[in-house]
Amino acid sequence: MKALYKELMANSISASLSGIEIYNKPDFKYRNEIFVILLINSWELLFKSKIVKDNNGKPNSLYLYDKTRIKKNRNGTPFTIDIFECIRKLKINETLTDNLTALIEIRDSSIHFYNRNNLSYIIYSLAAASLRNYQKLCKEWFGRDLLEYNFYILPLGYNFNFKTFSMLELNKEPDAIKSLLQNISSNQNKQTKDGFQFTCEIELTLTSAKKITDKTDLTVSIDNNSPNATVAVIKTQKLTDQYQLSWTDLWNKLKAEHPTLGQNTYIKLLNKHKIKDNKKYSNYNFRTKKDEDNFNKTGKVKQGTNSIYNEECFQFLLTEISK
Repeated sequence: MKALYKELMANSISASLSGIEIYNKPDFKYRNEIFVILLINSWELLFKSKIVKDNNGKPNSLYLYDKTRIKKNRNGTPFTIDIFECIRKLKINETLTDNLTALIEIRDSSIHFYNRNNLSYIIYSLAAASLRNYQKLCKEWFGRDLLEYNFYILPLGYNFNFKTFSMLELNKEPDAIKSLLQNISSNQNKQTKDGFQFTCEIELTLTSAKKITDKTDLTVSIDNNSPNATVAVIKTQKLTDQYQLSWTDLWNKLKAEHPTLGQNTYIKLLNKHKIKDNKKYSNYNFRTKKDEDNFNKTGKVKQGTNSIYNEECFQFLLTEISK
């Protein structure tokens, strides 16, 4: 038999993927409500999987007790702890707890009452952050890299009600919804250095083709070797957008997660995994075009050239340190 914690983990991922699939369907009534219900279910199963794993696979680590007796429902099945007790047992990070609490309020509103249409943007921004947090913990706790799945939700649509929190008219909302939005708005401004996110905001700008300039990140060219003169549209991105962390930034983020991590160990990890030579995680931030051209010709990096790193590098090193 598969270990219980592995079954719980598998069910957790299935619940997440089912929610994402429903959310991404072109036309699906009650989309937001079902998505949030499945997302919270996924989180609860993930937490329970971690608790069982930490308790040598014992299922009674999840049971509710009446003194020494296990509480059971009318079918004789043991009652298990709820998601808030899981959060308490696992001492879950404050930012992640705030994110889940907001989503749970929306879930409860969906089940017991109804949700307003203008919560669509709120649900997206909370859920996008929640899925990033979920992916982070799956990798840290179980070594599962969810990049094997299409683990994203699609926000763009011509009919999507994009409103920032400041644009929502709170005075026109019921008290329960007003309170929820005010809590989310206040938590949104919290700064966190722990790698978890409370919300993911969206900035959307539509530009006509006539207004595309050299300031955009699209390059259009014609393939002269193609008999059909194929037009290729290439999306380019600034190096610092792809690799946002300096050597010190990366060190500080890792140190925040593992306070006992020594700098020598950090340097050894970078060298052991040849991080600076792997563009998946790092790139050289050349000062001049001449330095870059010289590197491309000779493979030698000019002394004093700094490396910059991305979030994927941080997650990879975090996993290696946890091992």
